[in-house]
Amino acid sequence: MPRFRDLKTFKDFQRALKNKYGIGEGESYKPWLRVQDVPSRGSSAKIQGIKIDREHHTLSEGESAYFYLAEYRDSVIDIREQFPLLPIDLSIKIASYLGVVHPTIPDSKALNVMTTDFVLTCFDKKKGTWYEAVSVKSKEEDLANKRTAEKLEIERIWWQLLDIPFRVYVNTPESQSKSKNIQWFTAPLRHGEVFPDSLIFAACDLLHVGPMITDQVCSEFSLKFDIDGAQALSLLKTLFAKKIVDVNLDNPMPESGVFEVINISQARAKQHAG
Repeated sequence: MPRFRDLKTFKDFQRALKNKYGIGEGESYKPWLRVQDVPSRGSSAKIQGIKIDREHHTLSEGESAYFYLAEYRDSVIDIREQFPLLPIDLSIKIASYLGVVHPTIPDSKALNVMTTDFVLTCFDKKKGTWYEAVSVKSKEEDLANKRTAEKLEIERIWWQLLDIPFRVYVNTPESQSKSKNIQWFTAPLRHGEVFPDSLIFAACDLLHVGPMITDQVCSEFSLKFDIDGAQALSLLKTLFAKKIVDVNLDNPMPESGVFEVINISQARAKQHAG
């Protein structure tokens, strides 16, 4: 597979579709734009999924932050990033209806395929399956830009025609802090680290509701279970990532070295064991 793909002409778009970019679900989905297809700004990332076993391509710090938050939601069962708004004829018609200029490719000025940053597939027993479309903006000031607002309106109407909710996520400092916590404690799962069920149960017994100091807990894990410090920290993170232990995401856990336990779920532990 080539490292870089040109997406500048209609033939390029046809080739991308033939190679199934922007098509599929779950592990088979290939984003329309990948990290290697766009100029690097130092904030793009390839993130190994936990719910879906594939690399997810995020093109900004804000997109990465949103990805972690979205994947952590219980109701989210699939995430498709850089989702193309195809056929392009529909976005052209919407732009014409709004009286705004359709996005073009900077070099050629040819009409470009628009993308929505994330399309989420969600499920719960009460509502069944539903979809959500999300555009990510780095800061609120972006929303005041006229051109940004025009493109968002094209997206909004596109998804409205499909009867799918569309919303804008702004990467606030509060959301960024929560996302960093999730990124921190889900790392062992993304790297494939696993622990025996017996160890998971035993570790839960050493925790309590309320504030706890990370180093002290890891030291206790090390002594009790005869594991090294790195394994102890990964075990603790796994409890958080699996939501066996619910923690307060508002506190910056990596920086402070303190976490606050809200609930220890025996039901989650049993589910993990099953």
